Amino acid sequence: MVRDIIENRDSTARDHLANERTFLAWVRTALGLVGLGVLLERLGAGNDHVIAMAAGIGFISFGGLTLIYAVSRYLWVARNLERGMFPVAIRGPIVIALGALLVAGGAMVYVLLLQ
Repeated sequence: MVRDIIENRDSTARDHLANERTFLAWVRTALGLVGLGVLLERLGAGNDHVIAMAAGIGFISFGGLTLIYAVSRYLWVARNLERGMFPVAIRGPIVIALGALLVAGGAMVYVLLLQ
């Protein structure tokens, strides 16, 4: 799919490139969460497999949701940048932070139960 080429007025290119860099940072974060989930599940396979699987699924799910948020935020910002506007994210970061707290709490329980 070829997109329309837009005029590079003022900081248009810089803004779009910053949006792409932010998107790639979100993708790296999502992949790190998925990798951590797989690692937790594999490392805990010999101990209490139910807790390890729950922790792994938690991190993998959180990574997937983070990736969905990254794509939707990237497209939303790109669309608005082309209109000369910049949408400020308020709910998304709060939801991601709460999800991270939940997953971190689950990981803490997992670590404490392994001792």
